[in-house]
Amino acid sequence: MNAKQINKSRMYGATILVLDNNLALFEAMPELAAAHQQLKEKMALIDQQRQIQEVDYTGLTRNKSLLREELTTFILRFSAALTAYAATKNDVVLKTKVNYTLSDLKKSSDRILGDIAVMINGLATPVVAELQKYFVGPDEVTKFEGLMNEFKSAIPLKRVATNVTKVSTGNISEVYDDIDSFLKNKVDLLLKPFQFSQPDFFNAYKNARIIVDYTGRGKAVPVAPDWTQV
Repeated sequence: MNAKQINKSRMYGATILVLDNNLALFEAMPELAAAHQQLKEKMALIDQQRQIQEVDYTGLTRNKSLLREELTTFILRFSAALTAYAATKNDVVLKTKVNYTLSDLKKSSDRILGDIAVMINGLATPVVAELQKYFVGPDEVTKFEGLMNEFKSAIPLKRVATNVTKVSTGNISEVYDDIDSFLKNKVDLLLKPFQFSQPDFFNAYKNARIIVDYTGRGKAVPVAPDWTQV
């Protein structure tokens, strides 16, 4: 939610509170009672969308970061074993293929790091029996494969979470527009007769409908609806 939406939410809440406190005055007007309930339901939609927006997705990022760190360690461990193996076999091509440093891996994107892991694991698996003397055996291969799968799964999770937040931002803007229109074209009109029969109620409602612009940069600026146009 941006500052403008927060200020509007305060106004919506104040408006609903005034109506809540004066239910007895409009119990004989079912149209206003229904509009009051609809306004509450629309406000509930804002709360739902706000909760989606404010879900903490940092856990996803943190989890992926830990997986990336562990996967990087395994790549370097397997690279070291394969380098030693390549040296004993005088296999210059293999030695070149597995020549990765920590700096190289840190600079790699998630996708590239995943591809490197697959390649290193693919080179190690056929010769795992000969790599055991370099501290890489079947158990390490199994764990490496598990890490690769978990890491690859974690990448789209963050993307999906971000997309949900973007959709929610669009949805919440539509709800604000809907409530603004509903207040102006429905509730405000139903309240107009009360300026004569229940002026205190009407004035309290009118004051609640003022949007106070709390910007945090000095004096708050009230923005009231133009009742001459209602």
